[in-house]
Amino acid sequence: MKRYFAVLLSTILIFAISACNNVEASMQNTTNDTIQSDNTETDVISDFITEAQKNMDNAIEITLDCTFGKMAGIYSGETKNGIPHGKGKFVSQNQNQSGWYYEGDFVEGHFEGTGKTVFQNGQIQQGTYVKDIWHPSTIQFFEFMQTLPGSDFSINQKARTILTAEKNYFPAQYLEIPSNMIDKNANYENILKDSSKYGDKFISISNLSISTCSTFAITENPESLPELRGAYIEAFSEKGENYALYYRGNIEELKETSIIETAIGIPLGTMNKTDSSGTEKTYVVLAVSDISLQQTDVE
Repeated sequence: MKRYFAVLLSTILIFAISACNNVEASMQNTTNDTIQSDNTETDVISDFITEAQKNMDNAIEITLDCTFGKMAGIYSGETKNGIPHGKGKFVSQNQNQSGWYYEGDFVEGHFEGTGKTVFQNGQIQQGTYVKDIWHPSTIQFFEFMQTLPGSDFSINQKARTILTAEKNYFPAQYLEIPSNMIDKNANYENILKDSSKYGDKFISISNLSISTCSTFAITENPESLPELRGAYIEAFSEKGENYALYYRGNIEELKETSIIETAIGIPLGTMNKTDSSGTEKTYVVLAVSDISLQQTDVE
């Protein structure tokens, strides 16, 4: 078994974005300044191999007929008629040789129920699976956003509480957020001073210019479900206030030339990033519930 793992995993290379979770290259393009060093990559690979080999007694080679395609790998766990069924663990790799494993519930050879997928690059998808497809809750979606390249922030406890309880406002879509749920006293400077004091209410910001943006699928999404897509926006105000906005869903009209008229969201915390000119900037990070854009004409 260890010999098989050596063959399967020794050639795995670190990639910023896994093909299996299908976060598009446009997201990677916004975060080139966060590429890890070789030493860090080696540590990640070593940690992944160690974790992947846990609980893999009596593993067998198998090919699963997943919704997103056939995946060859090794499986250890309960079976029914020779097919994974019950609790188990499946280790595989993508076409780009990047490793991943799923551990959790199986039904007739499919990821079905509660489980998690761990990717060699450190990304983790945890929650409910339906026919091999991850369907995260609100908090699980934004926890996954933390693992994207360049997303160096932590969700504060107040935000974590409301994101765990609230399901209807991410995105709000056709719902109007009640005025008593919006903190009118919160502002950029106060959040920078102590972000832990905020997150239990929404804040509203307006008139932001976009410096970079991208839309992407967070996982395999054969039915093109909007809840399995996300958007990332870096924007700034005339005062030089910088915001990093994460949105669950599709924003089809999103362009770098757009102006954000209004964005309503929960402050998650802050993060520092260095731009292409070498300047370090501090961003207030928002889990965006609702956003309105104004398109500008650019020749």
